[in-house]
Amino acid sequence: MKSFLDVEVNRVNYHKSANKNSVHRSSLIVPKFKQAISNISFINHFLLKRNNTNVMLKITAINNEGIAEDSSSFEINQPIVYSFNLEDYFNKVLKIKEYLIEFYSDKNLFIPFPAVMINHIGNDFVNCVHSYNRVLNDVFENDKVNQHQVYESSIDVSIDKNYDTFFNFATGPFKAKKNLKVILGEKSKNSKKIPTKMPRLTNKNIFLSDFYKKNLKSNSLLKILQPEQILFYGRLLAGKINRKTKAFSANHSYYDSSSNKEYFNNSISMRAYPFFNNSLNKITMYPIMSPSLLEVYIEIYKSNAIYKSKIKKLKSPSNNAISFDINELINESGFDDVSMFKVIAKSVKGKIPTRVNHQLIYGAQETTSKLQSSINVSLGNESIYLPPHKKGMIWGQVLKHRHYKSRLGICFNNNNGGSDKVSIDFYSKVGLIKSIKRNLTLNNSIIFDNNFFNKLKASNEFIWYVVKSNRADLQAESFHYHSQSGNASGEHNF
Repeated sequence: MKSFLDVEVNRVNYHKSANKNSVHRSSLIVPKFKQAISNISFINHFLLKRNNTNVMLKITAINNEGIAEDSSSFEINQPIVYSFNLEDYFNKVLKIKEYLIEFYSDKNLFIPFPAVMINHIGNDFVNCVHSYNRVLNDVFENDKVNQHQVYESSIDVSIDKNYDTFFNFATGPFKAKKNLKVILGEKSKNSKKIPTKMPRLTNKNIFLSDFYKKNLKSNSLLKILQPEQILFYGRLLAGKINRKTKAFSANHSYYDSSSNKEYFNNSISMRAYPFFNNSLNKITMYPIMSPSLLEVYIEIYKSNAIYKSKIKKLKSPSNNAISFDINELINESGFDDVSMFKVIAKSVKGKIPTRVNHQLIYGAQETTSKLQSSINVSLGNESIYLPPHKKGMIWGQVLKHRHYKSRLGICFNNNNGGSDKVSIDFYSKVGLIKSIKRNLTLNNSIIFDNNFFNKLKASNEFIWYVVKSNRADLQAESFHYHSQSGNASGEHNF
């Protein structure tokens, strides 16, 4: 883990000199699952954001021994959505265990983690998550990225007769020999050591029910310590899986910072989010931030009126997560036409931790499926560096498909200041297909659903949005769920 304050220093230096510590290779790893098609999707942000037409994509198929079976390369130079069903490009599909995705350019790519969505497409689910594992570029990057080894968490847990919890562990360019350590809750007696003797550049799914036999309720705290791996940055793909159908909804894990004392020079962090009517809207916050005692509450808005929820206290470290059902709070408020809410955390004593992260949970409102969209996000803080005169530009993916209900919400993450006109462009594999302008007001979100998406000239595919504003604090969240099964997945913007 790299400290948040070190990340901030790098951001300041980057904005001072665009050619300082330039990046010319950006990469990620995609695991292959038997029950799903492996897909990557991205809009050509290299061109749209930085006017870079000199980008090459290389896809390498790797077998279960960590050996490259084959590779294919593609020029990335058009203002379109690129979508690759990875199995279509290789013959020896049965031997393939994962894919190494690499972008190269003689110009500065700036970010070593590309803005790519990893999609696993099954019969009644499409799981989407942004890139989360990668082989590092050199030993100097290893020095920066792997400064501190910490547990991974922010994993929604459930074990019963119908569902299990799993995580996907991946190895880097060298064999893994040491054990994984798993802790369920804060009690050491619930810790397990899991052998990980695996070849390089491979991965495997590990199921929690193999080690914890009892049924587990939601909000159980799960922590996983990965073995240290040189030249590899690894998060975990983790979530819930249907035991019978093998459908799953998983997102990347997040740092457990409870052993690191890192704070902002103030006592409050907050962030606003879109509210989706006729959908599930929840917040879960696990006690994995730097040692602290926080008071957390939700604000609901209607014009200038504000409804404030009851305060819930969150102590970190501990074994007690907190959650808010936003739908219930809106019912309590009596407000109608709500399209935004805000999460606010205050330190009871002292400064607030730099990383106050949580799960933003969206999905079908009436369903028996436990596979909800659980998006990992972090609260904002006024101490986070904002370049002078910076304008907003964000982009992300939405699934357009006749068997799925899709939602997209756009708002400002800080509902102070003034309203602004935003431009919203939608792209498909053929290019720009729709441009609109909307006035984005405070305490409100711009919401799109199937009534809008069905009118776009695009087939069943991943479409991408690009939003621009004079305000730098734009943000968007999107999710989708299968019309019959209710299985959901989603992600935040880049």
